[in-house]
Amino acid sequence: MKIMQLVSEGLSKRPIKIIFITFLFIVLLALGAQQVKMATGNDTLVSSDTEVYKDNEMLGEEFGGESIIVLYEANLLDKLMTVSNLEHMKELENRLEFKGNIFSVISPASIVNQMADKQSEKYKEGIIEVIDGLDDMGLKLIEIGETLVSNEDDNSVPDIDEKVIELNRGLSNMIKGQEKLSEGTTNLVNGYAQLGKQTNDISLKLEQLSGKFNTSDPKQKQLGTQVKQVGRSLNQLSEKMIETSEKCSALPNVSSQTIKGLQGIETGLTQQKDKISGLKDKQTEQLSDLQDLGDGLKEMGKNLISISENLNTMLTYSDAMKPGLPQSQDTLERMIYEDGKLRDVFSELIIDDQYMTMVVKFEGGVSDEAKSEAVTLIQSYLESEPLENTETMVSGKPVLDDSIRTSMKESMMQMMILSVLFMIIVLSLVFKVKWRILPLGIILVAVVGTVGLMGWTGIPITMVSMAVFPILIGLGIDYAIQFQSRYIEEMMEGETNNE
Repeated sequence: MKIMQLVSEGLSKRPIKIIFITFLFIVLLALGAQQVKMATGNDTLVSSDTEVYKDNEMLGEEFGGESIIVLYEANLLDKLMTVSNLEHMKELENRLEFKGNIFSVISPASIVNQMADKQSEKYKEGIIEVIDGLDDMGLKLIEIGETLVSNEDDNSVPDIDEKVIELNRGLSNMIKGQEKLSEGTTNLVNGYAQLGKQTNDISLKLEQLSGKFNTSDPKQKQLGTQVKQVGRSLNQLSEKMIETSEKCSALPNVSSQTIKGLQGIETGLTQQKDKISGLKDKQTEQLSDLQDLGDGLKEMGKNLISISENLNTMLTYSDAMKPGLPQSQDTLERMIYEDGKLRDVFSELIIDDQYMTMVVKFEGGVSDEAKSEAVTLIQSYLESEPLENTETMVSGKPVLDDSIRTSMKESMMQMMILSVLFMIIVLSLVFKVKWRILPLGIILVAVVGTVGLMGWTGIPITMVSMAVFPILIGLGIDYAIQFQSRYIEEMMEGETNNE
């Protein structure tokens, strides 16, 4: 009672100041009412101190929270899995990731993009292997070419023309000696002995020369064989000459036959010389061809190394191998189909060949405002970027919660407006006093004060707290009417006492 007396005394003594303070307080509460938030999360149903709520939050932090499902619908799979639809889906994914608070996005577009990433890595590995192979081939070709050029001098044909000419001179001397055989047996024996020795020396030199030919080359091998045969023939001839010199005294009539034989040998040597010269020319031509081949292989090796360097430059600085969604429908179909059937990796995201889903999972502990912003972003994007032959829809618990919050705001406004109108009608018809609408003003101040206090203290409006407002209005009107009636009675009694 003392408190009420103090209040009444204060009102009576300082009415203007009290009214100003009350008005200022009401304005502050009205500002707080603008900050009130709607809440539909788990914390509005379960206390945040319970183990269930904590376990659920921990699960969301590790594996993600609630999910939004974006549904693409078309009559046929060919119209659903198109490059334009996947690009549309990829652009939405990029906008969501830029927005933040996204744990993961799983969609056919992301799967195709991952497949393209893997293919790009394989392509790069293949190009690197090609670069290494070209380098190895180029170096080996250059090495082979240098080997062929350096072996040109080693594979040259030995020069035996001078030896053959020397041999022919010896034979000429032998022929002259045979012609002088008639001058005396002693000169004949000495001539045969000297010529036999010279012939033996020449045959030994020819055998030595035959060993210098390259046996791996068929041409040179044939030439060496022929030279060796000539050496053997001369060796046999030297032996016969020595034998003849010993027995020349018994052969006074063989000089003419010997001259003919020597002349035949001289003719044969001349023919062999011509053949050897022809083989030498062919061998020289072959060596020239080998040199040209070596130069060509060196040039080819340098070209291969140049190609390898160009490929390496392209791989380093070009974005030609940049992964991403395919640009053509044929390429996309080769990626998503296997043996004429859709790959199993798409089975969870494509339903009945008519529906394609995109699952957007939030991080754990994301606020309702952030979820609402993501839902609004998705809906505005789908409205501003429509697709041909494809319908889109957004679903999921965050979408449902956002719709509930929007519906709560609309329902609350409608409820307040209808309540005010209904109370005006009731008070006008039933409450027969002068200030019959005054209780409604009092209860409106009470409602604004309640909502404003919730806004300033951070208490959200939930589906449970919304049910309190009709009760608050009803009870408030009841008490306001009683208060006004009692106040009027006291005023009337005071006037009577004064009279």
